[in-house]
Order: sequence, then structure tokens, then C-alpha cells
Amino acid sequence: MWKSLVFFVSVSIWSFVSSQECTTPTGSRSNCVSLYDCQPLFNAFEQRPLPSHVVSYLRRSQCGFEGYVPRVCCGPLPSQQEATSARPTPGPTQAPTQGSSEVFPEDSTPTPKNQCGVDTTGDRVYGGTITDLDEFPWMALLGYRTNKGTITYQCGGVLVNRRYVLTAAHCIKGAIEQAVGTLTTVRLGEYDTQQEVDCIDSVCADRPQEIRVASAYPHPGYSDQNKNRRDDIGIVRLATRATFSYYVQPICLVDNRARLDVGTDVYVAGWGKTLNGRNSPIKLKLGLPIFNKEECDDKYKRLGAILGEKQICAGGVFAEDACRGDSGGPLMRRSPSGIWEVVGVVSFGYGCGRDGWPGVYTSVAQYIDWIQNTMSSTNV
Repeated sequence: MWKSLVFFVSVSIWSFVSSQECTTPTGSRSNCVSLYDCQPLFNAFEQRPLPSHVVSYLRRSQCGFEGYVPRVCCGPLPSQQEATSARPTPGPTQAPTQGSSEVFPEDSTPTPKNQCGVDTTGDRVYGGTITDLDEFPWMALLGYRTNKGTITYQCGGVLVNRRYVLTAAHCIKGAIEQAVGTLTTVRLGEYDTQQEVDCIDSVCADRPQEIRVASAYPHPGYSDQNKNRRDDIGIVRLATRATFSYYVQPICLVDNRARLDVGTDVYVAGWGKTLNGRNSPIKLKLGLPIFNKEECDDKYKRLGAILGEKQICAGGVFAEDACRGDSGGPLMRRSPSGIWEVVGVVSFGYGCGRDGWPGVYTSVAQYIDWIQNTMSSTNV
């Protein structure tokens, strides 16, 4: 009798959750379901190029979460509406800035805790798919000059002060140099790579800042030949200082005494691959849980990779992985005080979004001394 009652209550709760009613942005009654179960909106999200009115509609359609997967109020995508206000006329694309020999003492240290990791978006539930214009203003895109002379953006990173970007070592040296090209530029304040000026619902961001790379420093212990991707962390020095604004801010470095317990919510963000294998033009975000390290070690040992204590595992949820964020991008957490900290760097994984297989991240806490020493010794 007790088991039957438990079963009945469980089914009733599941029926309520799965059939939760909602109202679409156009005012129609519908059900709040996983994005992956709403074919019209999922198909809209997979469009390339992704129109700004689709981005806006998808964001307004979000109605909750199913674990770490966003739920949407499912309904057909309406036809494109005329913008509620005129978009500014884009000017010529900003050219990379020239190098500078000017040195500032504060460039050699991480940004103080009271001046970094500030959430400019107000009180909001995190863990959805499409970011807002000013979410994660520390995100950086790393640009490479190909043998054809063009610039392609293939890795991510985060701004830690006006002069330095934290990324992965494999985004600086090794196979990427032969396969892609030479690291040349860093783009800050980007949102939609398809647009020169990014706007959502009549609100427009500043133009992205395109800054030349002065030098790059992969950790000396990193080697492409190491299957374990040990020491996969690096620092990029910008030729000129970034200008802080509402859309460009530094993130805090996690304290080297910080602990990440299993199940802790962390987040990745970037312009990485979506489920169909193509890069997203829009900055995306994704919530993940910290994965049990011993279990993670055992899994990767079967593939011949022996993980170390300086690596973190997160994710393991089907179809949800750091493929949603670029290599070299951040694994982040929001501290109890509301400040955002970078706790890891996207390193590698087994495929993308495999159920039970977490991604592997380089632990920032384990490299704080190296980061600080590198910035101090190169700020000359």
C-alpha cells in the first residue's frame, strides 16, 4: 500500500511538472517543456545566421529549468516583427589597436576583489542558454591569423585585469598553430559575432574592443604530447589596456584555498559548438554540477588519460557539456557574496555531452602563484 502511494504521488508530481501551463510571449497558452522537446523553438535556435528577433523571442520564452536544461513555453516562432526602435547605423569595423610600451603597476596583479566579477545584469536566475547583452562581461574571444591572412576566432578566455586574459595553454601553442594559425588578437565585449553592433529589444551594446596580442605565455609544463593535458593553462598579454565599461569587466580569480564540493553549481559560457556541431554566433551559457573526481579519474583512466589533482571534472549530463563554451573559456561560480570567480579553464573531454562523461578543466586555484608571477614578470 505504501509503495503504491509513493508511486501514485511520484507520477502525479511528474505529470504536474511535465504539463505545467504557461503563456508564450505572443499571449498563447501552452506548456513549459525542455528546449529539446520543443521542435519549433529548437529549430529556430539552430538557424544560421541567427536573427536578433529569434534571440529575443527565445530569451522571453524561457520558463524555468529541468535540472540544468532550460525549459521554454513551447509554441511556433512568430514572423519577424519590425524593431520597436531603430538600430544605430553601424560604422566601419573597428581595427585592432596598436601596441603600447606604457606600463602600469596594477597590470601585474589580479583585479582586487571589490573591483572584479561584478554582475551587471542584476538579480537573475542563471543556467539558461542564451545570455543577455551584458552577461559575463569578462568573456574574451581569441583570434588567429590564418595562412590566408584572415582572422578566425577559435578559443575563449577571460579578462582578469586591464592587460591580461586567462586561457588554456593549448589555445596558445602546439597543434592549434599548425591547424589554425598564429594568435594575433583578442576581442572583448562581444555578444553576437554576426553583428557589428549588438542589440536586444532596442537596447544596444558598445562596439567590441579588438586588441592586439603583445605576447602569450603557456604554462611551461604543458605539452601537446601529454594525453592528460596537464598544466593546460596560459596567460595572454594585451598590447594595450582594455577599457572597462558596462560590457567589458574583469572576473575575479578564485582563492587558492577554495573548495568545490561534488554537486556545486558552476557555469560555462562562450561561442562553442551547439548540438548540431556548429559554432554559435551568440554568446551562450550553461549550468553544470561538479563531478566526483575519483569517478572521473576512473573513467578517463580507461581512455589512457591519468588525471591529476590540478584538474577539475564537471558536467556528465547528457547533451550538456563544455561544447557549449570555447576551449580556453572559463568554468565559473558565483560566490555567496554575489561575486563571480573563475575556478577552471576548459581543457578537454570525451566527445561532447556524453551521458555520465564529465568535461575536464584546469583548476585555477592550483595555479594562482604561477598566474601572479607570470603577470608580474611580463609587465615590463
